[in-house]
Amino acid sequence: MQVAMLRPLSVKEYLEGEERADIRHEYVAGQVYAMTGAKLRHSQIAGNLYGLLWQKTRGSHCQVLNSDMKVRVEAVDAFYYPDVVLRFGVPLSGDSLYLEDPCLIVEVLSARTANVDRREKLQAYQTLPSLQEYVLVDSEKAVVEAFRRHPEGWWYELLNDPESDRLRFRCVDLALSVEDIYAGVDLPLAPQTD
Repeated sequence: MQVAMLRPLSVKEYLEGEERADIRHEYVAGQVYAMTGAKLRHSQIAGNLYGLLWQKTRGSHCQVLNSDMKVRVEAVDAFYYPDVVLRFGVPLSGDSLYLEDPCLIVEVLSARTANVDRREKLQAYQTLPSLQEYVLVDSEKAVVEAFRRHPEGWWYELLNDPESDRLRFRCVDLALSVEDIYAGVDLPLAPQTD
């Protein structure tokens, strides 16, 4: 039996490696974690949100970015690839490898990622001073969870009625129905109960 000691990567080594890598990796405290592929419904949900946010912010001082852009969370020494990110201010350079100042982050949940998104990433993202909203969208059922920054702390909202619930983004004047978010998405049928 052979044992190998893993040496933590520096941020510089991680960023250089990501530019050459065939697959994406998230970085937490010197360790890298490979990102795996997603189901079609995951991509559709992220695409719906990206498209609706892009339409709303087109021509403004906002940038809407997809899962190819990293977010650096310096307070916890991490880089993550959220599904959708919205930021305000001077546009990033075309050569930017990451951003540090999102106002909105959306993660589409899967069975594999839900625990990390709800715990590790929630806690990490809340350390970002610019972040106003963190939204979790389930890819298996029509359920949206929104965490919003308020002067008293973070507030939580659960939306699960596709016909009447509306997700209202604070950092951009946009309200979406749960139905808008899941438009064209083939969700698994819920088990029947008697």
